[in-house]
Amino acid sequence: MTEKKVPFIEVKNLVVHYTSEGREIHAVNDVSFSLEKGRTLGLVGETGAGKTTIAKSILRILPEPPAHVDGGEICLEGKNLLELHNDEMRKIRGKRISMIFQDSMTSLNPVLTIGRQLEETISVHNHLSKEKIKEQALDILTKVGVSSPERRLKEYPHQLSGGMRQRVMI
Repeated sequence: MTEKKVPFIEVKNLVVHYTSEGREIHAVNDVSFSLEKGRTLGLVGETGAGKTTIAKSILRILPEPPAHVDGGEICLEGKNLLELHNDEMRKIRGKRISMIFQDSMTSLNPVLTIGRQLEETISVHNHLSKEKIKEQALDILTKVGVSSPERRLKEYPHQLSGGMRQRVMI
C-alpha cells in the first residue's frame, strides 16, 4: 500500500467576494488546485479574473473589508492556513510562501534602503547576529544576479531598475 503524498499547497473550493457600495462582487468562485513541492504553477486569466485575489487569499493579505473568504480551504502541507492565527501566518509568510508582485515598486518601501528591507525580513525569520544578517542579504542579492550587491544594499528602490527590484523581491 502506497502512502498518499500531501501537496505542498492545495486550494480547495475557494470562494472570495468583495463588498462595494452595498453590493457583493464574487471575485473567486469555487477554485481548486494543488501544487507539489518543487513544481511551478501559473495562474493565467484576463484582468479582473481573480488571480491576485487567489494569491492574496493564500497569503492571507486580502484587505478585510472589503474582501471576505466565504468558503474553501487553503492548505500548506496539509495545514489549513485559514484556521491559523495571525502570529502563525506571519511566521509562514515570507519564509515558506511569498508573492512577487508585478510592480515591485509598490512592494518595497521607498524611504528605506534595500539593505534595511532585506535585513528586516531576514531577522524576522531567523535569530542571527547583525553581521550574519548582512552576510545573508549580500548572498541573496548575489544569488538572484543583482550586480554590485554591497552597493545595492545602501541604495533605495528608485535607484534600481524594475528588473533589479523584482529580483530583490524574489
